[in-house]
Amino acid sequence: MNLPFKVNEREKKVLIIGGIAVIAIILFQAYSWHADYRKRSEDFTEARSIMLEKQLRRISEKDAFENKLNEFKQELEKQEMAVFQGDKPPIAAAALSDILRDAATSSGFNITMERTINPYDVHYYVAVPVEIGFTTTTERLKELLYKVRTAPFLLTVSEIKIRVVNVGNPVDIYASLVVTGFIKKPAEAEKESKEVNKERKNDT
Repeated sequence: MNLPFKVNEREKKVLIIGGIAVIAIILFQAYSWHADYRKRSEDFTEARSIMLEKQLRRISEKDAFENKLNEFKQELEKQEMAVFQGDKPPIAAAALSDILRDAATSSGFNITMERTINPYDVHYYVAVPVEIGFTTTTERLKELLYKVRTAPFLLTVSEIKIRVVNVGNPVDIYASLVVTGFIKKPAEAEKESKEVNKERKNDT
């Protein structure tokens, strides 16, 4: 390679060394830039992966929450269907009495005592208890209890009393049951109940 100007051997060596140094600096700068770019790219990829993982976890949690919510809604709908329709306790008590009388008749005995007990609130529902009394055998009593348990409505036996009619011949028994059905609480009553609870919390 011929230079456009005359240089001696010493100057030529200096130029060559300087050129090599410049090339080395350029290569070092290029390597540093590449290493820094690669690190930033890896950091970005890792951050992106973490963000995607969090998003997937949130989606998974959201799906699980929605599944639980759907299960709750289905259970609530099933429970809504199991309560007596309407919001009048006397009507629900009459319907419950009919169910109990039909169950007793199909089990082979008649109800001889019946009375409606005052209804009371149970969260979003109103409990409507009916007390019945009758003379029967233990087997027929078990049959009646089974029919109450498997009725299409949500019924609970909150109280049961049994005594032997004839101690000398303990075949028949006199039983009294308190069977409770439920109706949905009227919207206005439910609103008033929430307001009362809110006022109680504010007072405390």
